[in-house]
Amino acid sequence: MSTVDSISIEDAAKEVGSTPVRLLMLIKQGVIRGELQGGQWYVDREVLEGFAKADGDNRSILACAASCKASSCGCR
Repeated sequence: MSTVDSISIEDAAKEVGSTPVRLLMLIKQGVIRGELQGGQWYVDREVLEGFAKADGDNRSILACAASCKASSCGCR
């Protein structure tokens, strides 16, 4: 991921109405993709847009998407 196509986790959190810590948790859980560059976490802009479109920080949807194995539930 290049920094041109990414946004800092702090700015990303502001854009989606969450916190940097929450976004870092989602990165660690594999729900969203992020990358550590020079001691700073970045999130891909496309991922952030998808996150916002998928109801943002709706924890029930995110929890399902993180562990769901059913193709018919619609969380992915």
